Amino acid sequence: MENISQILERSEELFAGKRLLLVNPPADDLVSSIDADWQVWTWDWSVQRSLATQLDEERLCFSHLCPRFEGLDAAILVVPKALERAEYALAQIVPLLTPGCPIYLVGEKKGGISRAEKLLQPYGNGARKIDSARHCQLWTMQVADGAEPFELGSWQREVHIELADQSIDLVSLPGVFSHGRLDEGSQLLLEELAPLPPGKVLDFGCGAGVLTTALARRNPGSRFEMVDVDALALYCARQTLERNGVEAEIYPSDGLSDVHGRLAAVVSNPPFHTGIKHDTSIAERFFEQMTRNLLPGGEMRIVANGFLRYPALIEAHIGPCNVLRENNRFKVYSAVAPG
Repeated sequence: MENISQILERSEELFAGKRLLLVNPPADDLVSSIDADWQVWTWDWSVQRSLATQLDEERLCFSHLCPRFEGLDAAILVVPKALERAEYALAQIVPLLTPGCPIYLVGEKKGGISRAEKLLQPYGNGARKIDSARHCQLWTMQVADGAEPFELGSWQREVHIELADQSIDLVSLPGVFSHGRLDEGSQLLLEELAPLPPGKVLDFGCGAGVLTTALARRNPGSRFEMVDVDALALYCARQTLERNGVEAEIYPSDGLSDVHGRLAAVVSNPPFHTGIKHDTSIAERFFEQMTRNLLPGGEMRIVANGFLRYPALIEAHIGPCNVLRENNRFKVYSAVAPG
């Protein structure tokens, strides 16, 4: 049981027997340990897969939008690290609660919970911390009347991007990688114009869809599939493709959990390096899995921070690693599977 769930268990009397909306939960047994009528909204596919064994389909939703759950006694938001994602979630949660209902915010002290009072301020008065344990905090407040109905369009950003050979209209939502802009790493990867092998190409960790949009136009002999663990990213990717007249298959996957079949190529600005940790274990597992997914002669093409020691890992699992492009921060690596 994660620390966030343990601090909620300490206040079980607040939740037992209630009809509760739980948003952004951890992938553990919280909904089984507290006897409540749980309604769960998650945007994380790994959580969806984990909780699907504990909740029926009507009570568990994986989406970029919160369902219109009715008759709620309270709501609990596990505060994400991205402030804008927390604000986006609250803007949908609060209008579902009748005035006077409590809303609870819980999270790790090193994460977004440090901003709990600021996050709650637009929705009422009297926000207070009711527990602190296991490096986590639990806050609550009764919501006031007058919460504005949620409008997705007011949270959505549309960005026009000019590349050397094309223009792209990109759609993004809060918390999606590089929200509202083209990040430097993806830009460097897209500066490489070498064609990809014809066949099925996987855009791993697709985000808002900029890689597939550009590369599908350049590689008409390729069939693109796009995966991400984040429901908001998948929604944005669909919107981006639609606006740019590009076709690809889009579906959720926790790593490569839902990817099937052999691949002619994989492209990615992979989400392996987070925070200040220099942990390459996730990347190594990905490179190892790619060995099984790439066809003989298939290419993996990724961009990564230059200081990360990826070439040795790539060569150990896939094949000789070449640097296609680099700047003072990033490198574009290519490796071709033997055969």
